Amino acid sequence: MHEYTIVMSMLDLCEKHAKGKEIDKLVLKIGKMSGIEPHFLQDSFDIFKENTICQNASIEINVIDITITCQDCKKEAKVDAFNFFCPHCKSGNTKVLTGEEMHIDYIKLKE
Repeated sequence: MHEYTIVMSMLDLCEKHAKGKEIDKLVLKIGKMSGIEPHFLQDSFDIFKENTICQNASIEINVIDITITCQDCKKEAKVDAFNFFCPHCKSGNTKVLTGEEMHIDYIKLKE
């Protein structure tokens, strides 16, 4: 499970950017195609946050849908699963716009 490695990297980033302040909340954006399982990430965070500046922090995971743009008809669409054909013109000439990302959206520090 690579979620453990991701959590360890997130905790390192939090340590660097919080400058010693305790973290209240960590908000993430994870695309459906990122290969990351949100529930494993949540479980990993809950395990590894102990004795860190995130020990009392909550984590919010916003799952980002897969959207494509059609290179033929130029329309954008949200697609389910891994069906990358344009729902408007049925072309397979599409480009993924969202759904592959994984990043920290923001960190809320305790006051």
